[in-house]
Amino acid sequence: MGYKYGIWLVYDQKKFNTNHIGHLTIACFMTKEDAYKLYDEIIEKYGDTFEVLIHGKSTFYDSAFYENETNKMCSWGYDGTCEYWDTFKHICEKYKCDFAYIPHTSIEYGFKPKLLKQKSTHDTIVKCQVQCVDIRSDFPVDWKFI
Repeated sequence: MGYKYGIWLVYDQKKFNTNHIGHLTIACFMTKEDAYKLYDEIIEKYGDTFEVLIHGKSTFYDSAFYENETNKMCSWGYDGTCEYWDTFKHICEKYKCDFAYIPHTSIEYGFKPKLLKQKSTHDTIVKCQVQCVDIRSDFPVDWKFI
């Protein structure tokens, strides 16, 4: 089930200790074809590298974060700020997808919120690369680039 296909901003995997590919979701719940089209449009117009300011205060994300989400997976992580986020939103309006209105990175996923171990860190800027991804699995360790 998972989140179908999508577009991520992927940062250096040494930045945060995650069991999955560290990322900020731009859009998810897409078809593979639309994900490729959105990826191509972002790259053509704005390039493939973006900076995001990650705010170090941890945040909990419940299992209804996205409109089309039906799984019970929740997570914790950090919200961020990216100067291109409104631009991404505008581009995503042309596609059938769930846009991530809050730029954020999930550090740990789980089905039982009480087992998640949130912790804060310092604010940091991460350089990210746009990636097209297969996120159909309910297990974040299975998510991959396409």
